[in-house]
Amino acid sequence: MDQTSPISDAPVLAPSPRNRPQLALVEARFRLVHPAGEIPEESRTALDALLGWVGIAAEIVPAERPRGLKRLGDWAMPGTTPVFAPWLGWSPAAFQHGGFAHLPQAQFVVSYLLDHPRAAPPGLGGLDLMLMSPHPAQCMAEDGGDVPVPRAGVLTAMIRAARAQRRERLAIIVTARQRNAVATRLLAAGKGLTGAGLTLDLLTLEEALPALMRARAPWDAVIAMPDLRSTVFTLLAHASGVCRAWPMLWFAGEGARGLRLVTSEAPGEGASRLPLDAPALIHTLALTLQASGAERHAARLHEAWALLRDSGVTTAGHGQSGVPYAREVTDSAFVAMLCRGEAVSKRPQPVWRALHNNKNASGGSQTSHLRVISSHQTITAG
Repeated sequence: MDQTSPISDAPVLAPSPRNRPQLALVEARFRLVHPAGEIPEESRTALDALLGWVGIAAEIVPAERPRGLKRLGDWAMPGTTPVFAPWLGWSPAAFQHGGFAHLPQAQFVVSYLLDHPRAAPPGLGGLDLMLMSPHPAQCMAEDGGDVPVPRAGVLTAMIRAARAQRRERLAIIVTARQRNAVATRLLAAGKGLTGAGLTLDLLTLEEALPALMRARAPWDAVIAMPDLRSTVFTLLAHASGVCRAWPMLWFAGEGARGLRLVTSEAPGEGASRLPLDAPALIHTLALTLQASGAERHAARLHEAWALLRDSGVTTAGHGQSGVPYAREVTDSAFVAMLCRGEAVSKRPQPVWRALHNNKNASGGSQTSHLRVISSHQTITAG
């Protein structure tokens, strides 16, 4: 993913040095970098099949190990090449109490709750939620005895990431002791955000619980403080039925150029090597292609997943498994069916907002109107 010319749907052109994407082509081949060591065999087979089906010749190579560094967490450092490893699952609990000892370095993380129930018409019934958290190292206490809160720049970057995907209703979930400090940072950041109509609910975990326990939360994006991420992730997973891995991105800055690491997020402790998870692999690959500039390929891959889901095919732990007329298959069988074009549904599918970025959202050229709503206060910043 440290290449010289971008993937695109038009003829390959040399990129501007100022706007060079993180993922690109070398001699018309897509170069995908993974951590040193073998990719699990089942994941490698599925990855090769998906890349072949989407029509991209790929060079899949191990990342060069920095001298003296042995852990994955040491690799995802600002200024290094992004690493693709969706077979590695990080637990949301790893963000608690200042972060797991070997937590990869980043400014913030984003994972996605995505599901499309059988026969759901466009705009209805599907799940498309973005779950963000600042990295624990980016949360600081202003004075002795204060609780850590995210730096203003990191908070702004997460909100802009949501706006870039045209998400309009966000919740920021904090502890009671964090509420005032976060509200102050939102007021300070308000004029630096772009895009009108942004509504944020600033809530404690206790206030957010009723909504988090619904099958469909009222927000399309959530920012959870690191110590609360595990609880929020668990509630959303169980309420939605999507109880396996979610695609997870680690950012050292805003936009595709800030992407450092692509993994999955899954229940457990610390980090673990996951068995093949077809939706997680499909969606992380689509996000990686999107970041490279291959928007059409990414959209085609997501649409193929959605059509197969709409045809009643599912995998264990990914929602709607027990409904009538659903057919549950193994993850490897799901990938094989997608690549063989076995979806019977021909209906238009909803666009995944993560693949429909508003590229002007982080330009800083507009003034936002930011409403912060909680059960105790309403704050408006112009």
